[in-house]
Amino acid sequence: MRKLGLMLSMLFALTPAAASAHRLIEANAAVTVARSDVTVTPTIEWNRISQRPGNRAERWTLDGELLNDVLFFAEVGDGDTLFREVNRREMPLPQFSGNMLLVDVPSFLESSLRISKGVATFEVTSAAPVQFLSHDGIRFEFTTLGADDLQRRGVAQATIIDGNLFMMLYEAPALHFFQRNLADFEQLVASARID
Repeated sequence: MRKLGLMLSMLFALTPAAASAHRLIEANAAVTVARSDVTVTPTIEWNRISQRPGNRAERWTLDGELLNDVLFFAEVGDGDTLFREVNRREMPLPQFSGNMLLVDVPSFLESSLRISKGVATFEVTSAAPVQFLSHDGIRFEFTTLGADDLQRRGVAQATIIDGNLFMMLYEAPALHFFQRNLADFEQLVASARID
């Protein structure tokens, strides 16, 4: 019952004031993401959240970031973090290294999420090689349990090009929302291009 109440409260998280901080992404037009040369072409309308989660990142959502959270990371280079520092002195975020291997990306994400979002548990449930942005990449799925006691599922697709990390990530509550918008995320991944 507690989880249902939490889910309902999150449904109303996208208040009119919060919505004004978002920008509508029109369907069927190529859009540059994360201030990079990467473009995606969504087939449905999305909301771009104006506050960036990191210097090399961008966040999109349909119903609010707690319900369906899509993150784009592009051109993350040596010494960059995925997210903005929360407490640099006591809990610094891990920094990307251009020598990192694709198999290291899930643990890099895990460490970053534990600090930036307070994720208590992070478990990789599958990982496989893929092509992403016309380069060798990795796709991995994971589950998390956050401070809100809500289990979430996520999927990420990443590649490293010339020592820079490019990654798209989708995370949503395991109950209902993950499956509901998974195909929408997969469509964004399939449309991703780099100039």
